[in-house]
Amino acid sequence: MPFAVYRFGDFSLHCGKFELCRKGNRLKLERKPLELLVLLVTKHGQVVTRNEIAQCLWDREVFVDIEHGINTAIRKIRQILGDSSDLPIYVQTVSGSGYRFIATVTAVEPDVIEPTQSPDVPIELPPAPPEISSAPSIPSAVKPRRSFWLVTALGASVLVAIFTLTLGPHPLAAHFLHRDSRAAIGSIAVLPLQNLSGDPGQEYFADGMTDELITELARIPNLRVVSRTSVMANKGSRLPLPEIARQLGVDAIVEGSIVRSGDRIRITAQLIDARTDRHLWAQSFEGPASDVLSLQDDVAQQIATQARLVLAPPSPRPPVNPAAHDAYLRGRYFFNKQDFRHSLESFQQAVALDPGYASAYAGYASALDAATTYSMGAPEQLMPKAIAAAQRAIQLDPQNGEAYTELGSVQTIYEWDWTAAEQNLIHGLSLNPNDSIAEFKYAVYLDAVGRPEDAVTHMRRALQLDPLSFLVTRRLGAALYYDRQYDAALVQLERSAEMEQGSGSVDHYVGLVYEQKGDHDEAVRHNLIAVHEDQPQLDDAGLLAVYRQRGWEAYWRARTRVLTASPRPCTSYEIGVNDLRVNDLDHAFEPFQHAIDNHCFSMAFIRVDPLFDSVRHDSRYAALLARMHQ
Repeated sequence: MPFAVYRFGDFSLHCGKFELCRKGNRLKLERKPLELLVLLVTKHGQVVTRNEIAQCLWDREVFVDIEHGINTAIRKIRQILGDSSDLPIYVQTVSGSGYRFIATVTAVEPDVIEPTQSPDVPIELPPAPPEISSAPSIPSAVKPRRSFWLVTALGASVLVAIFTLTLGPHPLAAHFLHRDSRAAIGSIAVLPLQNLSGDPGQEYFADGMTDELITELARIPNLRVVSRTSVMANKGSRLPLPEIARQLGVDAIVEGSIVRSGDRIRITAQLIDARTDRHLWAQSFEGPASDVLSLQDDVAQQIATQARLVLAPPSPRPPVNPAAHDAYLRGRYFFNKQDFRHSLESFQQAVALDPGYASAYAGYASALDAATTYSMGAPEQLMPKAIAAAQRAIQLDPQNGEAYTELGSVQTIYEWDWTAAEQNLIHGLSLNPNDSIAEFKYAVYLDAVGRPEDAVTHMRRALQLDPLSFLVTRRLGAALYYDRQYDAALVQLERSAEMEQGSGSVDHYVGLVYEQKGDHDEAVRHNLIAVHEDQPQLDDAGLLAVYRQRGWEAYWRARTRVLTASPRPCTSYEIGVNDLRVNDLDHAFEPFQHAIDNHCFSMAFIRVDPLFDSVRHDSRYAALLARMHQ
């Protein structure tokens, strides 16, 4: 049952008395603006259309310019509240639709409301807000008592009676009898925050803050939070919110905006139940740039509260150096664009500016890992730095899930410390249960230790969290290949190819699948596509001619000659696999030893890769596993 008295900011609205007070002083506000304010406050967080306002407030009146009346009422409400249409604190204009009351509204017991003063006491209107004005603080919930519910019910009944007696069966009365019967929210997506700075160069800041809000909400147990890759696919989308929610498979959507002006940051967020397209809540938050981490915590806590979920209070976080935070967000921005050189530079700048910034160290570790995967440097040069950065992040913040995940990932693919890797990866997942990358990297570990079925399970979970991610979809295809589910693997790999055209890595795995299915023509075709994407200078037409004229084994021997002529750090692994394909076992194991020396990524999967089936019982294969501590 709604309440007859509401408080927001310094104001209290006594619906039964039709009074608006500020710090105990009654304010003068004409009847129509006051009626409209009651309507907006009682439906706070929801869009109230201009048609609905007209029906509720002017339904029985004729010869009235209703459009002018609504505009005048809104202007007077904003004037008395000290609000602004450009940067609203209380009443937000929803373009082409109507208005939304965005401040936090708290129900207050009538007996604790300050006594109102006479309307004759002069009250100064609050000054116009500055360019960025303080957002209302997040009030603590009032714990209702039994007597309070009786008073509230009586107050609401009286209020309905007032409307009925004075206005007849008035549509506004129904708003006080509405019960909140929203269904539980089990999944949510945070759409990219809109950059309202007017500077396109600030997009990295808006995107980075979106990432951090997703990370905060991902800590909520039993809530599925869609990861950033999939939500970023909807950046700038004009699709209706219910359609976006359907694509992402979520119950609710968070959308909002962010603006940075000088050393102040302001975030406006709203929660929409996508199943009903109903606005559940909206609020603005503001603070200094040095308190940006606390600001993020406040937003996440309020979203969790409105979604009726429990987000454990975050550990107190010290203020962050604003320049370091800016560099960190740039690092994230470049990382997500796979520009790892600039990502590394930005993360290094962040930790130099703020040596106590745990998230910056974790981001630096992730970028070093990725740079190694994409052959931007030798593993022995980059991976020790990644380990040190992840360990430093954990020292600074033992609750940093990314740091544990990254440490476990490096221990999987570089150190081959399987026990420590599993402990850290599982702990990372426990801290960030909605992190698709944590699921992804744990699945890589599971394949490496010979648990392909479990790896598929965790990759399916990763895909649930990030359904539009090319990397996750492709990796699920690879996991299905290792689990010998070849037809299912092809389905996933074809989906990933649709997401990112011209990716040779997809064709590489597709070729492997066709090889195991015994379709050599398709295997060679896709292998050549992968070769061309990876090394366009090679003579793929000549390789195809070798296959057509001399067959399967001749093709792979020719591929080995090409690899030998243009060696790269992990060419040795590819040469060893080609030797297995042509059953030249005496030559195969020496290249694999070199691949171990170079910490080649693919060596981690020899326990599950079907290409190694022919040597499972060979002592030299056992020696490879022993070198990798298996």
